[in-house]
Amino acid sequence: MIGIRSAAVRPRTVAALALVATTSGLGMLALTAPASAGLTTYCEGSAGAVTVPGDLVVAAGKSCTLDGTKVTGGVTVQAGANLVITGGEFSGGVTVGADGFFDAQNTKIAGDVVLNDAYGSFLSGAPIGGSVKVSPAAGSERVTYTFVQGVNVKGGVSSTTGEFYAENSTVDQSVTGTGVKYLDLSGVVVGKDLTVSGAAQGSVFCAGEVYGNASFTGNAGTLQLGADGPVLGCTQASYWGGNLTVSDNNADVRVSNNIVRGNLAGTGNSPAPTGENNRVRGTVSGQFENLQASASAMAARSADRSSSAEAKLEQRRAEARAEAGVQRAAL
Repeated sequence: MIGIRSAAVRPRTVAALALVATTSGLGMLALTAPASAGLTTYCEGSAGAVTVPGDLVVAAGKSCTLDGTKVTGGVTVQAGANLVITGGEFSGGVTVGADGFFDAQNTKIAGDVVLNDAYGSFLSGAPIGGSVKVSPAAGSERVTYTFVQGVNVKGGVSSTTGEFYAENSTVDQSVTGTGVKYLDLSGVVVGKDLTVSGAAQGSVFCAGEVYGNASFTGNAGTLQLGADGPVLGCTQASYWGGNLTVSDNNADVRVSNNIVRGNLAGTGNSPAPTGENNRVRGTVSGQFENLQASASAMAARSADRSSSAEAKLEQRRAEARAEAGVQRAAL
């Protein structure tokens, strides 16, 4: 049963219309709306293949699980709330608040996915019509986990906090990571520019393609660009359609097995970058002239950080499903 908290959840300044409808034994939907606005549905519990007119809200601290559900408006996951959906479709975007969790598998999303100091999000198997935007709240130390798998993002990706990992996906516009813990891309095609700066643990780019310019500056940890290890096993070449610039990083910089249509350049990296088997059609300058191979191309790899992030999201998903089941049973 999907329980919907009506006008009492959020005070209204105008009269509200309450509509209650049962749906094929799947439970009960209660819809509330101001007289001058579209319907708003408050989700608590679980439901199946129904169409929700207007906007959908998961109230603070509540959990909602959906299977095959369509929402004709936007979706809001409030602070500390959870929304897990499989095989659905949203006609608008999704906004996730502080410590909120959003898990969408095989679910089409027409608008943006915006994470504001969220716990995290797992996005898999269906297109996103807008952009993915991840940001912290002022003064927050929360680590937001963002995992993207098998998704075509029609807009761009921007992250300014937490851990960001994407694999086997395409991003039609630019990807930017600023001040993140890390930003790792494996098997990802970026339609425009790729920029990573101030990443505490660095960045990985493996077996992917970038059709604009790429820049990695001011990062720490490890920068693994095309190389096989040390963070991630990578045996396929990476393609860079513009310039590749790697400068002023206090990191282990490894640049190998790349095809660069533009220039390969960089200075101020400490220690000096290493790498091999790069084909550059433009000029090679700075620390990338006479690049030395890594002492051990197959150095012991660190723990797979993407698996760690995925495990945290899986735990939150399981907790959300369990909580939604309890809420459903209580209705």
